Amino acid sequence: MDKCRSEDVSFAAIVRLLLSSEEEEQINQQSEHKCRRDRQVLWSGIPREFAQARADHRNVQTLTTAMGPLMDTDHAHSVRSKKPSHGLSLYMKGASALFARYVTRSAKVTVLSPPPQRFHPSGATNYQLVEEPILKGAIGSCSVGRIEMVHPTVEGAENFSYQY
Repeated sequence: MDKCRSEDVSFAAIVRLLLSSEEEEQINQQSEHKCRRDRQVLWSGIPREFAQARADHRNVQTLTTAMGPLMDTDHAHSVRSKKPSHGLSLYMKGASALFARYVTRSAKVTVLSPPPQRFHPSGATNYQLVEEPILKGAIGSCSVGRIEMVHPTVEGAENFSYQY
């Protein structure tokens, strides 16, 4: 059995606050179908469109990529078109938690952020509140092997990564 499949009570409680059982199951099925280990990228402090374009160019997956039709407003299963903004925010936090847990099965993950402050001073981004604690094993029963930081908005350093 995959060491990261064991259920952690605190992780399960957080997910239950954010997602219905049906939503959790849909996201898990989509992740199992779409995700490829060691090919995920997360971001904080840069526009989602920028992160997505960079990920697409490098053939790596963002949460949006992994969610596939669940995030495509033209698809019948799209959550984006069905949820009010507050509901969508909670859903995305839940999806972020499940994605981060999936990423912990990998040896590494890449995080895109702008320097000099890697993260938002409020500490209230989905990455800071949800994803990073899961990646580091503070929430849940697993951690990713290595978190690599990249500052893609710095000319000349956009392809340089370092362990965070």
